[in-house]
Amino acid sequence: MSLKWWRGPREEPSAATAGPASPAGPSGSGATAPEPADTQDTQDTQDTQDTQQDGTGTHDTHSAEVVTAEQGVGFAELPTEAPRTGPLSPLPAPLLTGLPTGLPGMRADGGLLRGRWIAAASLTGTSHLLHGTSGQDVYRYTATHDGSGLVLVVCDGLGSRPATAQTGAGLLASYLCEAAAHITGQRMAEVPQDVLREVLATGNAAVRRHRAAVLEPLTDSDLAATVAVCWLPLPAEGEDEGVARHALTGHAVRVGDCNVFTLARGRYEAPFPAASEGPANVVTAYLPCEDPARVAEYAPVALAGVDAVVVTTDGLAIDLFDSPSVRTWLASRWSVPCGPARMLDSLRYRRQGSHDDRTALITWSAPLDHIPRLEP
Repeated sequence: MSLKWWRGPREEPSAATAGPASPAGPSGSGATAPEPADTQDTQDTQDTQDTQQDGTGTHDTHSAEVVTAEQGVGFAELPTEAPRTGPLSPLPAPLLTGLPTGLPGMRADGGLLRGRWIAAASLTGTSHLLHGTSGQDVYRYTATHDGSGLVLVVCDGLGSRPATAQTGAGLLASYLCEAAAHITGQRMAEVPQDVLREVLATGNAAVRRHRAAVLEPLTDSDLAATVAVCWLPLPAEGEDEGVARHALTGHAVRVGDCNVFTLARGRYEAPFPAASEGPANVVTAYLPCEDPARVAEYAPVALAGVDAVVVTTDGLAIDLFDSPSVRTWLASRWSVPCGPARMLDSLRYRRQGSHDDRTALITWSAPLDHIPRLEP
């Protein structure tokens, strides 16, 4: 099953047919109601209303004219053109966590790995910043030892374990990357689903061994995290980069509500089916656990014509499912390979009800001559 969302308001499906939203994130943000889609007859009016409602104008607004959401709170911040959607209250000064195992509130990367541009950003959600607790999203990436593929991993620690789940997310992401580095292209061509499930099982077992050896008396649930792992093929030596990429298929596996999206000409597709309806903030599948095969979901990732592959935690996935303005904004920002600062800025939008951590890990199909120059 492949879910689709369209960039332009003239093509946007109605809220009733856009597919159910993912369940709310482990950080306890709560699911937000989908924004109503624009229609052909009301496009111009809606665009005007969106501009007025966001308060920052459209994406083309000059940064000097943009008012930051943080002004008047006692500290200065760089301006942003990121949209503001829905009734929003001023943000108070963020509270940092004093937890020794807490994560940095902002993390970002951008660079080449095996000839492919990878960028990532993770922002701690306002639900944590208001209470002085740690964010719980973690991302990792690696390349396989045989050069056959890239591996993108995101993990989201459960908010019900605010002192320990981010530790579990970090351990799980690292152990999964370590296991995934041993993937071979031959086995992925033959039994990709089995290979990725084995990666999950290996990483899961490593976290449990680590817990027993170092972190007693913690339990599996104290380290619980949801996860998505995506393997993307790299061309063999001497193989044409463009032809190889579009002829092959990526593969993904997840436990819980992290997600994978592809982006092509401003349109998103989700290889995984929409999350089943159920109570918000209830996560029933996570790692580590006794039987990871029972809770794992697998999906192929079609790469024909795809500009970028995006792996996200649920805080960002919910906004992509539910918000036309967020989809349009991120499609515009991610239309070219991003440096770290641009990646962070892309996640600075504000949306009513969106309080969870936001994490995106992306790789692009752009040729190397389109890679942006970083300032010296």
